[in-house]
Amino acid sequence: MSDVKEKTLALFERHREVPGLPFDAEHFLDFLLKAPKADRAVYDSFAGLRRLNAFVDELQLEFAVCLSKRDRDANYSLDKLVARIEQLQGAPRGSLVSLGNQSRVGADVNVLIVVNVILLVAMAALRAQVWGLVLVLVTMVAFNAWYLRFYLRGRRYLARLHQRIVAAERDDA
Repeated sequence: MSDVKEKTLALFERHREVPGLPFDAEHFLDFLLKAPKADRAVYDSFAGLRRLNAFVDELQLEFAVCLSKRDRDANYSLDKLVARIEQLQGAPRGSLVSLGNQSRVGADVNVLIVVNVILLVAMAALRAQVWGLVLVLVTMVAFNAWYLRFYLRGRRYLARLHQRIVAAERDDA
């Protein structure tokens, strides 16, 4: 078994809902969940997507690669994922292009704008009720703080991944 496959399986086990259960290597990502009901089950729930994204993020940092959006949506078998990682390790420029695309897209600011507009309308409607205004204002501050934290955490992750890929590229040269 290759080193990449061993490390991938170790990371996979770390992110599974129930580590150690048997899994089908042809659609092993679904087995991040306890008992997937169908193919691509991991993509059909918030809990599954949370586990999948955490697994892929750690995988990318471990191997200094960046999977494209198409790679993330592919639901690779174990062997295909390992082959894709090895391919990206051999050509770091592809990872840097994918990372650049992800950096440009960033967090969706439209959500922030829509929620803030809704909260401002609620504040206008509740302007005569002090407690209602306070509640909406606290909600607005909490949401904006959460969004800022989410945005900054994503940026820090992308910066760390960029450093890892560039360092791996230098090591290979």
